[in-house]
Amino acid sequence: MSGSVGLRALLWLVVGLLLVFVLFQLYRAYRLGRGGAAVPGAPAAGETAPARGEAFQVELEVQQLRREVGELRAALAEQRRELGEQRRELSELGAGMQAQKEQLESTTASQGVSPEYNEALVYARRGLGVEAIAERCGITVAEAELVCSLARRGEGEAGGGA
Repeated sequence: MSGSVGLRALLWLVVGLLLVFVLFQLYRAYRLGRGGAAVPGAPAAGETAPARGEAFQVELEVQQLRREVGELRAALAEQRRELGEQRRELSELGAGMQAQKEQLESTTASQGVSPEYNEALVYARRGLGVEAIAERCGITVAEAELVCSLARRGEGEAGGGA
């Protein structure tokens, strides 16, 4: 019977130690849940020191990426602003070139042609039909045909001389 008492005492000792260990772990979990640390400077429950170091590194990388994304967005906004300015300047240049082209056509049309047919000659060089030229300028179809032939002859001389 003394052997069974010794074994029984040993089992109660193991159960007691396990109970103390479980109570200690519950106490630590309770303190961690309240925001306290079981041991100052020790990693949190389930977390190892290398994992905290990796988390810190990841956080640094995230901050760097956010900073870079902000810089890229600012650069993109600047490029869009510059592109808008360039488009506006290009449209202004196009309008200016159109005005100069019309002025040049008017000047070349007036050289060697009666002033009353200048407008008809400009329309003929732009490729308008004979009936449309006659209607717009208030001349006869025969006169419009003559102006068109003069325009074609002038283009032939300009193309041949160039």
